[in-house]
Amino acid sequence: MSSRKSNSREDILVAAEQVVRERGTGHLTLDTVAERAGISKGGLLHHFPTKEALLRALLSRHLERFDRDLQQAGTGRGGGNARAEALKDFVRFGFREDEDNERISAALLAAGASDPKLLTPVREWHQRHFEAFAAGTKYPLRVLVLMLAMDGLWLNELLRTSAFDRGVKAELMEEMLSMAGSIV
Repeated sequence: MSSRKSNSREDILVAAEQVVRERGTGHLTLDTVAERAGISKGGLLHHFPTKEALLRALLSRHLERFDRDLQQAGTGRGGGNARAEALKDFVRFGFREDEDNERISAALLAAGASDPKLLTPVREWHQRHFEAFAAGTKYPLRVLVLMLAMDGLWLNELLRTSAFDRGVKAELMEEMLSMAGSIV
């Protein structure tokens, strides 16, 4: 339990992420998160009245972090086709290996499998990115195919069902980057 007392939304989300990372969403309770954050359950309920609200916020935070990383990757890049470069960054980020991110993603995906409404922010996130990447292109369906291929790769890696070694993945990433550059 934290020695620092706080009831800030961010501290609660950090504590909830720690619980999810260490024990999965099945062990995520409002009591556990309140204890980990060093606040009263009432303080937690002020920000998140239900476990589902907390899970939605965790999922949104996870997606926002990805968006921040994408935005930072594109900062300072001059010239060229900004949409193509953003789509390439999307592909590169899909190939990142990040065990911490994978643990949280797997736990949130499991929670979404038991309550599909929790995945609403993910659907909205995908729609927003598709619209941004496909806007003004002659090939919006190719953008969608590339995004769906990234989702499939991500899911295979997350479930540890991928049959491809690092060499094949590197070749696949180069092919997808080439496709991204020619689509938009």
